[in-house]
Amino acid sequence: MTPLDVSKIIASHWKINGEVTQLPGERDLNFLVAGDAKYVAKIYDASVEGIAEWLSLQDRALEYLAEKGVTHVPRIVRPQSDSSTSTLSIAENGKNYLVRVLTWVDGEPWAKRERHSAEEIEELGVLVAHVDRVLKELPLSGSDTEQLTRPFMWNMVQADQLAKSTQLIADAEIRSIAEGVLKTFTDGVKPVLDRMPAQLIHNDANDYNIIETKSGAHLIDFGDAITAPKIVGVAVACAYLACASDDATKDIAQFLRGYHRISPLSPDEMRVLYSLIKVRLVSSVINAAIQQANQPTNEYLGISQSVVPVALKALHAFDSNHALFRFRDAIGLEANPKAKAIRDYLLTRESIADVVAPPFKKAKKAYINWSFDNPDIPRTTDAINDLVKRTGADITIGYYCENRNVYEGEAFNFTSPSARTFHLGVDLGAPAGSPVYAPLDGVIELFNDNATYLDYGPVVILRHETDTKIPFWTLYGHLSKDSMPAWQIGKTIKAGELVGRMGTEEENVGWPPHTHFQLLTDLCGMGIDIYGVAPRDEVSLWRGISLNPNLILGIETGTDAHASLSKSEIRQKRKVTLSNNLSLNFKEPLQIVRGEGAYLFDESGRPYLDLVNNVAHVGHAHPRVVEAAQRQMSTLNTNTRFLHQTIIEYGKALTSSLPDPLSVIFFVNSGSEANDLAIRLARAHTKARGVISLRHGYHGHTQSVIEISPYKFLGKGGLGKPSHVGVAELPDPFRGVYRGKDSAPQYLKNLDDVIAGLSEPLSAFFAESIVSTAGQITLPDGYLRDAYQRIRSAGGVCVSDEVQIGLGRVGEKFWGFELHGVVPDIVTMGKPLGNGHPLAAVATTAEIARSFHNGMEYFNTFGGNPVSAAIGQSVLEIVYDERLQSNADVMGRYLRDGVKKLQRTHSIIADVRGHGLFIGVEFMRDTETPATREVAELMEFALTRG
Repeated sequence: MTPLDVSKIIASHWKINGEVTQLPGERDLNFLVAGDAKYVAKIYDASVEGIAEWLSLQDRALEYLAEKGVTHVPRIVRPQSDSSTSTLSIAENGKNYLVRVLTWVDGEPWAKRERHSAEEIEELGVLVAHVDRVLKELPLSGSDTEQLTRPFMWNMVQADQLAKSTQLIADAEIRSIAEGVLKTFTDGVKPVLDRMPAQLIHNDANDYNIIETKSGAHLIDFGDAITAPKIVGVAVACAYLACASDDATKDIAQFLRGYHRISPLSPDEMRVLYSLIKVRLVSSVINAAIQQANQPTNEYLGISQSVVPVALKALHAFDSNHALFRFRDAIGLEANPKAKAIRDYLLTRESIADVVAPPFKKAKKAYINWSFDNPDIPRTTDAINDLVKRTGADITIGYYCENRNVYEGEAFNFTSPSARTFHLGVDLGAPAGSPVYAPLDGVIELFNDNATYLDYGPVVILRHETDTKIPFWTLYGHLSKDSMPAWQIGKTIKAGELVGRMGTEEENVGWPPHTHFQLLTDLCGMGIDIYGVAPRDEVSLWRGISLNPNLILGIETGTDAHASLSKSEIRQKRKVTLSNNLSLNFKEPLQIVRGEGAYLFDESGRPYLDLVNNVAHVGHAHPRVVEAAQRQMSTLNTNTRFLHQTIIEYGKALTSSLPDPLSVIFFVNSGSEANDLAIRLARAHTKARGVISLRHGYHGHTQSVIEISPYKFLGKGGLGKPSHVGVAELPDPFRGVYRGKDSAPQYLKNLDDVIAGLSEPLSAFFAESIVSTAGQITLPDGYLRDAYQRIRSAGGVCVSDEVQIGLGRVGEKFWGFELHGVVPDIVTMGKPLGNGHPLAAVATTAEIARSFHNGMEYFNTFGGNPVSAAIGQSVLEIVYDERLQSNADVMGRYLRDGVKKLQRTHSIIADVRGHGLFIGVEFMRDTETPATREVAELMEFALTRG
């Protein structure tokens, strides 16, 4: 089949004209068709058994991915001559072919670029996971399964079949590695794979099937798809990442972090992954040898063989446990799966001998700060001696996980993201010659004199075991040279016996006399050179390998410095430690380290005027709030089953701010919990279950309040309106169903219809006085007053959700509902009450409270505890004492007037509304089109201006 033949076929059947150029391929013919747009024409030998069914399955997979919104894969282009099919049967030059056309992905193969950032590798993991996750749901027939499980050289599940071909590998070293890898696969990995669920996977995310475009990476060529455990496809992608990496397992970990965000990976999958990656590389070596023997002129078949053997050797040389730990840490698991058992063993030991200065607990201790935060680091023996003299200390303590500014050499260059600066041991300082003892029974595993300047000097590692025979190690650095003659590999040292003595500064190769004491769960193949200082971009990893030695030392004042991680490390860890549906603000998220008054400050000290937080009601770190919390916390914190003045005083102060007959208060911990309790109160009082809320209303995140929050149940991921809930139209005079300042009667008529249409008797009507999540919607005059009348006539109670808008924020009034001249039956309060402390409340009438007192006790462990009550009281008093309600009114008018002035020259500003400092500014491109993109850009711009 020539390019001219292909050109005629494509023009005739697809009505596509353009220059046709042949492309390389492993099994089929591929042609680029370049006209007004670019396409790939793929030509197959129709005589191959099952080929038509196989191509049909590929096309169904691509169309299914398109249907499910996966954009970064090719699209099928159906022929115009017969759009009922995606693959045409063509006779050409006396032979039958099958022809498909796909969209061309315009970019460069991943392999063409030498380096990729961690973020790019992570996003590649996201892409492959999206494809796998959708393919898992594609319905498959019996014949599909036959195709996908056929004998196939690139099906790793069948890799045990490759063992008979290892003799084709010319390189003896590679052949030996391949034989070992395949034996491990057959004996240990395949049985695990056989127990894992199989699914349809792409199976060939190699660096030539990943095309980088302006819009990100795309995945092409579904011709190697199989059904297998998804970790097989993950291993394929990781194998090719390893071929272009100086630190393969680190890059693979980045890929796994992205994949795991979309399609979570299990501990069992992590356990077999490293072996599978090597199996894929072995497969590549063997299959290349087989194919090149059959097709010696096809250069494409050897495209990766200049790098694959090198990558295989590098991976084989890297410690498999170290690789596993990196992979586990990347997906949010503790690095070493045995670390918990070791920690539990140490925490339940009845006795552990003192490492230094028995009795160690009674020894007076002074801490040494060698961190970047300390401008006056005591580096010398004289400086340490001066500290000891000033404090009277018997022992000096150097922190675990302290970010230290005392190391020299390229590995410790603090300008590098991977600089080794986080200390993994605890330093125990005493005069040279002081004895160091074994805390537990052990044997000497390794020792050496690491005599390089600022290394350890004499260092020894003891091996120990838990009661279930799990090994762990303790390391002792900076000992004296005269300690070494007693050391022998395999020598038993009992708990409490001498390990050695602290060396002088000369023996310590530049360090003041002390012992670096470290607790290790694995040696990671590094032996005596196991890290004593962790790379700053892998702190979490090394905390899971090298545990806090205080598990053994038992220093009651602690040893963990909890040194600050880099912004990028925090962001990476957040992705797997916290749920991915917890979002961040801004394209480049801020790292905020402190707040003061109306300002937030990032890690560089840059201030930002805070127009985001709605909890710092009286300002960040208000000294009166801080003092009240500290005072009460240092005195007592307990639950409400004891008499305590503060909760009564604060409860009375809150109800005094409310109109009669709201006189009974319940204290809880969040606005969601407050609204959850309000539902219970309403049901207890009315003996009914139906609830009405406003469209776009949001009242919290517990199950019961999600069920009454249209913003959630009608939004993305929502389950739709529950049967007991009615949704009244949001009375939005500016852009609602009915518009204008006189629209209240129309919205009230809608409310009447919703009441009449409820499937269950009405218990409550929930509404904010200014509807916040909907966009600070100010309700039209008379709506809330008349709505309350209708709800009460129908047997329900009226709940005012003041979680976001109460406590003086609306300026003109103390509570939002007072703007409407109404008195609710239940008021829920939250965010402002504690100024960031978790404090919320529900206020109601004595009558409703009595209905709730039905024999089932209501108790909240933390609600209204003395510390929370003291904080709440201080916040309330600050609002009064600093006249903050008046301030909200004055400053709110200033801000609204300023935006209205801008509105006269910026037509995109369509509406300015609100009360006090609860303000909404609506941006519209025209009378019906919200300016969503422009607002997002405006927020990013505002960020750049602080």
